[in-house]
Amino acid sequence: MEIHPVEDRRGRRRFVELARRFRGGHPLYVPPLTGEILRLLDPARNPALRVARLGLWTATDPDGRPRGRIAALFDPRHAESLGEPAGWFGFFDADGPEAARALVDQACSWLARQGAAAALGPADPDTNHECGCLMEGHDQLPYLMMPHHPPEYGTWLAAAGLEKGKDLLAYETSVTRFPFDRIEPVARRALERAGVELVHIRRRDLPRFLDAARQIYNEAWARNWGFLPMTAEEFAFEAEGLKLLVDPDYTMLAQHRGRPAGFLLGVVDPNPALHRIQSRLFPFGILRLPFLLRRVKRMRVMALGVLPAFRRRGIELALVHHLAMRAAARGIETAEMSWVLEDNREMNSLARRVGGTVTRRYRIFRRPLQPAAVSGSG
Repeated sequence: MEIHPVEDRRGRRRFVELARRFRGGHPLYVPPLTGEILRLLDPARNPALRVARLGLWTATDPDGRPRGRIAALFDPRHAESLGEPAGWFGFFDADGPEAARALVDQACSWLARQGAAAALGPADPDTNHECGCLMEGHDQLPYLMMPHHPPEYGTWLAAAGLEKGKDLLAYETSVTRFPFDRIEPVARRALERAGVELVHIRRRDLPRFLDAARQIYNEAWARNWGFLPMTAEEFAFEAEGLKLLVDPDYTMLAQHRGRPAGFLLGVVDPNPALHRIQSRLFPFGILRLPFLLRRVKRMRVMALGVLPAFRRRGIELALVHHLAMRAAARGIETAEMSWVLEDNREMNSLARRVGGTVTRRYRIFRRPLQPAAVSGSG
């Protein structure tokens, strides 16, 4: 077993494309778009990497055949939300328990040298992106930006000395389970009593929406475990990757006297279409994609947040109900709310109230570390 650091643009491309080698054999795996992951891992383009330190490694046998890959990220800003100076490992793939342990050991050793007291993961590369190891739900096609791992990965990570940190839940509901008639009067009264109106965001209004959404995002999620506030530049960077999916029917602000009180972002899930072309846009995938997207009947609720001053007034329920009405009218049949922390009582209750059932469970593993003398990146 040989571990190799990834140090240049060409190496990063090979690193990203290894995912297809290790997960591509699973019939329900949807590879991410290579260009989007390269953009995320590029220190020259991703503003978060001006603060965070990132390491990437691949494992090979002595003949150069790939055995796995892993990344590690240390961002000192995470310490407040995690309660400790923890770092993250992610982009994990391996061909067996031996490679898994060697790669996890490499990531943990590097994180300890950055000053981390614990390693958490997998996260690609943190909680603002794909995170968690899929533990339940391997028989279903994943939704956009939700990972899909081979069933054995969880076992291998546990054998590598990692224990459960947190579980993340994905709830799925459908037009047949959503209690439209029961929720409609409750949602209407909630908006009236709170003096809140729901506003759909058109593409030309996206800059205004992004400013409001970032304000709500940073304040509404502030006490969530693992949350990392975003600067305006970081938020714009993340939004850039989603702007083609923004639909006015599914992008909403809750406003109180003209000021933002909450927001919801839902997107039609492109994964069924991307699965058909295996996320290969060229040479012919990009021609098939628009036709395939028109046939998609499911969506993902990616973000739902309400400012603390407006919570427990039914505004979250009103946002979800309004989204469900618009989605059903346009032929959407199922929707996933993901992800939800297992101990977030309010969001778990909301998901169940709208007919949601847990269809996937993802695990964030943890390993305690002994921080070494802080270095640069080594």
